[in-house]
Amino acid sequence: MCYAIIQAESKQAGQSVFRRGLLNRLQQEYQAREQLRARSPQGWVCYVTFICNIFDYLRVNNMPMMALVNPVYDCLFRLAQPDSLSEEEEVDCLVLQLHRVGEQLEKMNRQRMDELFVLIRDGFLLPTSLSSLAQLLLLEIIEFRAAGWKTTPAAHKYYYSEVSD
Repeated sequence: MCYAIIQAESKQAGQSVFRRGLLNRLQQEYQAREQLRARSPQGWVCYVTFICNIFDYLRVNNMPMMALVNPVYDCLFRLAQPDSLSEEEEVDCLVLQLHRVGEQLEKMNRQRMDELFVLIRDGFLLPTSLSSLAQLLLLEIIEFRAAGWKTTPAAHKYYYSEVSD
């Protein structure tokens, strides 16, 4: 919806007031992200989902917005911390967003993606309070990236065999 508004505004007025306002609001929430997470875990997950969607859809010269690369990475790094990995909703968000924007983010900054996956790997290998679902999700995203950001037929069968088509 934001993308449609930005496109319409750009065509009609040749301006980007909405986009500027949206990015300013994202920046405000980003700066207060720890408070948001403490106040409302669901709000935090929604914010991460939203900023990843904006990164995925808003383009400048057919490229993702460079200004969002580090904030998106920072949010994903926060989701990969041990206290977040013990919360299934945050693990689910981390994995879903990596499925959505992981490949694009890696193209923008491979070193940070490598560092993020070190955290994810360590979180998987050194489980303190990980649920079996969280372990499964982390293993799946590790394999997904290792397979070039694609799900192999064998992985699909293994991870999704219980899901009806």
